[in-house]
Parts: sequence; C-alpha cells; structure tokens
Amino acid sequence: DGEFRRLIHDLIAYCHKLDACRDAFAAIAGISGAQYEILMLVSRADGLSIGEVAARMHRSGAFITIEANKLVAAGILEKASDPADGRRVLLKMNEKSVQLLERMAPYQRRVSDVLFEPLDAKRFRELRTLAAELVACGDRAVAMLELLLHEAEAA
Repeated sequence: DGEFRRLIHDLIAYCHKLDACRDAFAAIAGISGAQYEILMLVSRADGLSIGEVAARMHRSGAFITIEANKLVAAGILEKASDPADGRRVLLKMNEKSVQLLERMAPYQRRVSDVLFEPLDAKRFRELRTLAAELVACGDRAVAMLELLLHEAEAA
C-alpha cells in the first residue's frame, strides 16, 4: 500500500508540474492554459471540430466552445466549414497562430527536454501507451464515482 500511495502522490505531483508548464507557456502566449491546449491540438491537425477537441481534452463541448471563441476573437484561430461536411465547423490555424507557435517553440523544446529527460524513444512509446490506458481507466473511474456519489446521496 505504501508504494501504491507514493505512486499516486508522484503522479499527482507530476500532473501539477505539467499544469504549471502549460500555464507558463500560455502566459508567454498571452492566453489561458485551456486555450493553449486547444491551440496545441489544432496546430497538429488540418482543422478540428469542437467535438474532436473536447474528446481529446476530456472536457465538455460547451467549455471548448467558450474557450475556442476567445481564441477566434483574439485572431489566434479561425473557424472554417469542413470541406467534407459543410454543416460542420472546424477550428484552424492562421498566420497569427503559426507565428505565435514559432515564437513559443524554443521555450517548449527546452522545457520538454527537461520534463521528459529520462525517456529514450522506447521508454517514450511505452509511457505513451500506458498514459492512454490510464486516461481511459480514469474516465471509467470518474463515471463509477458519479454513480457511487448518487448511491451515497440516496442512502
């Protein structure tokens, strides 16, 4: 049990460090942490819908819509019709977002090199697979807790 508790505390501590790095990058860019995450997701795709961003961030579509609209209002992202389905709106990069990320890249590289220093290519792939599995487990655990909370409230 002691090793399990240390693992939990280490994971929580590392998540706090990741959040702190994300928030610092966001501050350099002049946006919020959530907006920075949205920007990073959109930068790695040729347009993403609100639903796709929400699914990848494990957040509600309403929350993503609010934050994405702020990025659009600031001229950092654009909305465009999906060429495959004109009813669907995609978030896309523009010149301002490309320039912003080019300015951010040296900071991101330096910090990421430190954040992930112990990982070689093999360990990185293993961690990536494990992290995806843990996120899925986390989603199921949160859903279970919601049910348990309802049961406890009803008792």
